[in-house]
Amino acid sequence: MSLINDALKRAKDAQHKSPLVAAGPQLRPAEHIPAPAASRNLGMIASAIVILILLAALFLLWPSRRQPATAAPSATKNPAPANVVVETKPVVPAVAVATPTATAHPAGAPPAVAIPPSTPAPLKLQAIFFAPGRSSAIVSGKTVKPGDSVREFRVAVINPTSVTLVSTTETNVMKLEEQ
Repeated sequence: MSLINDALKRAKDAQHKSPLVAAGPQLRPAEHIPAPAASRNLGMIASAIVILILLAALFLLWPSRRQPATAAPSATKNPAPANVVVETKPVVPAVAVATPTATAHPAGAPPAVAIPPSTPAPLKLQAIFFAPGRSSAIVSGKTVKPGDSVREFRVAVINPTSVTLVSTTETNVMKLEEQ
C-alpha cells in the first residue's frame, strides 16, 4: 500500500513542477450568443401546433376504437366445411296474421296481412380450437368461447370434436366429423 501512495505522491509532485503547456495558439473560451426572441417564440409555436394536431388526430380516432366491429360474415368468405354435422331441434316461430276489417285500413287500400318472419340460417360449426382452459370455436363466422352467446344460445362446452349450445328450451350439440 505504501508503494502505491509513494508513486501517487511522486506523480503529483512531478505534475506541479512541470505543467504541460499545449503547443499552438491560445484558444478563446466559447461565447454564449443568446438566440433572438423571434426564433424562441417560433419554436414554441411549432411545438404547440404539433401537439394540437396530435390531440385532434387522437380525438378523431378515439370513437372508432371504442365501437365494436359489427360486420356480418359473408357466406362466400367463410364457407362451411363439408365435414360438419349439426344436430338441432326445430323452433317454430309464432305467426300473427291480421284479419281485414273495414276500420283497419282506409277506403281503397288493400287489407294488411302480416308476413311471417323469416327463419334465420341454421348455425354452422366451422372450426374448433381446443386447448384445455382456453378453447374456442367458430360458429356461423363468430369466434366464441365457453360462456359466450350465439343468437339465443349460450356456449356451454367446447370439446375437441363438438360444441354444446344451450338455451332456455333446447340444447344443440354441434359435431365435427372425423375424417
